[in-house]
Amino acid sequence: MILRLTALISALMVSCTAISAVTITVPEDIKIVAVNGQEINGGFLSKSQYKINAGESTLSVRYSGYYQHADNSHDILKSGIVAIKTPSLKDGETYKLALLEAPKDFDEAKKYKDQPIFALYNKQNTLLAQQQGDKAEQKNWFSNTVLLSDTKNAGELSTAKMGGEISNQNTLKNEQKVNSENSQIPLIQLWQQSSKQERQKFMSWLAEQ
Repeated sequence: MILRLTALISALMVSCTAISAVTITVPEDIKIVAVNGQEINGGFLSKSQYKINAGESTLSVRYSGYYQHADNSHDILKSGIVAIKTPSLKDGETYKLALLEAPKDFDEAKKYKDQPIFALYNKQNTLLAQQQGDKAEQKNWFSNTVLLSDTKNAGELSTAKMGGEISNQNTLKNEQKVNSENSQIPLIQLWQQSSKQERQKFMSWLAEQ
């Protein structure tokens, strides 16, 4: 029995060591949407770190900038998908993605999103790889992905979703409608009390849906 347990533990240790990984950090305006063609499911909170296998990889990324204006309106500017081929990444090391010639304001960002430049650095801040997006080749990476470039499109998407919800709610009982309407009040309060960063994360997440 002891020999079997020892063998099992040894096998687990070998399998764990065989799966090597590296860490890639990203700023809020860069989204990794796929690694080696495998889509990464995004959540409400944007990730700042990703774990991928060591070795060479192809990172599918895009620029997503959130800009809030003086009148409290906002815009989300998004680029198309850009593929970055990495060199052989070492197990246990940390790397970072960054934007080259990043836009400083909204006007610059409107042009930058057409041809963003992504760069990969190691922990010594040495440039390992870079790739510029090509406006002429930009297209949806996934057939069910909606790329939004401004608040108008985001508003249209939200309106369409709300319209579908209202249509479904018409089939419910009156009591359920009242409960649904009341449940929206805390959401409004949460939005009013949220910070700029929290609103940015929510709107970026909504644009991904």
